[in-house]
Amino acid sequence: MPEISDRCPLCGTIISHEKLLQIEERIRTEEKKKLQELEAATRKRLEDKFQKDLEAERAKVVAIESVARKRVESTLSSIKAERDRTLEKVKALEAKEATLRSQITAEAAKNTKKQIDEMRSILERDRAQQIARERAALGREREAMQKKVAELERQLQKKTAHELGDGAEIDLYEALREAFPADRLTRVQKGEAGADVLHEVLHKGEPCGLIVIDSKNRQAWQNAFASKLHEDKVTARAQHAILATNVFPAGKKELCILGDVLVMSPARVVDVVWLLRDQLIQMHVKGLSMHERADKMGRLYSYMTSDACAQHFKEADKIADEILDLDVQEVKEHNKNWQARGTKTRRLKALLREMSTEITAIVEGVERKEARTA
Repeated sequence: MPEISDRCPLCGTIISHEKLLQIEERIRTEEKKKLQELEAATRKRLEDKFQKDLEAERAKVVAIESVARKRVESTLSSIKAERDRTLEKVKALEAKEATLRSQITAEAAKNTKKQIDEMRSILERDRAQQIARERAALGREREAMQKKVAELERQLQKKTAHELGDGAEIDLYEALREAFPADRLTRVQKGEAGADVLHEVLHKGEPCGLIVIDSKNRQAWQNAFASKLHEDKVTARAQHAILATNVFPAGKKELCILGDVLVMSPARVVDVVWLLRDQLIQMHVKGLSMHERADKMGRLYSYMTSDACAQHFKEADKIADEILDLDVQEVKEHNKNWQARGTKTRRLKALLREMSTEITAIVEGVERKEARTA
């Protein structure tokens, strides 16, 4: 039989079919190699960019922590300085009282026992009242400032997911672990397949369901975020999947559903997990079938994306803002009280000086009377 011949795809010359197959195999091998090299270069560039962005976000976190620590240290220094000043005032009052007592004791022989007892009673009563007021005020101020320091420390430890950027899954993990200490939470390490956090709901030590949570902080939305989390949910056999993100699909915001994935801002994650967790526990306790569970899950998702639920979330945010306003008002009242205390302290000093003058007049009056008698 005649040998089958073809044209070379490179130069167009007539070659045997076997030669053609060899050339094509070589071309495929070279193309595959080029493709692999291109993929490796692209992967290296993306990894370098990711590492650079991650280091920048870590630097921001360090800066935030430094500012918060300085604020705490400054507040502690103010507390200590104010405490020392108050203690000095108490000591000064005690020293003045001791001086007055010494003066009265020195002149006791020139006054009747009744006058001495009356003056001693007045001084002791005034001294006890003044010291009690100063110590009570010091205790109230110390307690208030300790509360403020504790609040600052809690704010330092509870940074939001928005503040940490690409490391948001770390904060979500810590926030969820603090909010649900009875549940089992697992953080998936970088480079491993799966969502960022696996939240297994427990009721009296028994598993009731699994929630997978992923965190994204990108400049633009990609549908691949939700599709990947859906695959992670199926792989983990989870009942719910939550995607925490700062960007949303066109026309969506705060909280929406893509397929069976709940997409929401990081600030909503803990609140939504509360709702999902309660549902999983109730279905577990009631022993509902898969069909009943699916029906209730659909109704719950519909409620969470409704206007009524959005209004509840807004009301919760409003209450949280009002609580922060109360903290600001508390600081203003604190400053106002310090000013009032300074005014009253000056009045107290003036009153004590007046009392001292009157006592001196009484003592000198007795001495003049005795001199005239003599």
